Amino acid sequence: MKKLVSVALLLSILAVSACSNKPADTKPAEQNAAQTTEAAKTTEAPKTDSATPAPAATNDKLEAKKVLNDKVEILIPKGFTVMSEEMAKAKYPTENRPSLIYTDEKGSINIAFSHTETPIQDSLLKDMKDPMKEAFSNMYQDATWYRDEVIQINGKNVGVFEMLTPAADTKIYNLIFFTELDGKMLMTTFNCTEAQMEEWKPLAQEILMSYKVQ
Repeated sequence: MKKLVSVALLLSILAVSACSNKPADTKPAEQNAAQTTEAAKTTEAPKTDSATPAPAATNDKLEAKKVLNDKVEILIPKGFTVMSEEMAKAKYPTENRPSLIYTDEKGSINIAFSHTETPIQDSLLKDMKDPMKEAFSNMYQDATWYRDEVIQINGKNVGVFEMLTPAADTKIYNLIFFTELDGKMLMTTFNCTEAQMEEWKPLAQEILMSYKVQ
């Protein structure tokens, strides 16, 4: 089961962590049809973000949002919008691209959500971490690893991978976190270029620790 789960997850994660973050020519569209189109690939299609306010952010660069049918609360950088379908296809060419992607104006910094079909229990996350790391390490042999662990965030077990991976034109900083939602694996990834890492890494950690999943 561990091998099967790892392969299934990697197919989903690959689009998130291996893409080039070179700014795209197209601009992100705010809460447009792309969200509905991409959401059809998830276990349960997410609605557009709820107007119900999530807990307030402590950093003035971040704001709280509820996504995926209000089942996930998370901090998102202010000014980020839902990536258009056109840009998503260009930056994440695989059909396993995330169902919901928030991005900055240039499309170089992204927060992506993939509610996969992979069954998982909260108690089994620790058992999955090492096989998943091994698969990542085999795929990205030149990656620089900063962190791999399972921690408790707001009452849920959350697996965390933090690493720098090679891409076509730069290196990409990835903060990947995964947990259980409705009995299936939810993957969330923050990524930016190595050049943006010094500024954005602390914010990525705040985003991670804000993670609230039902």
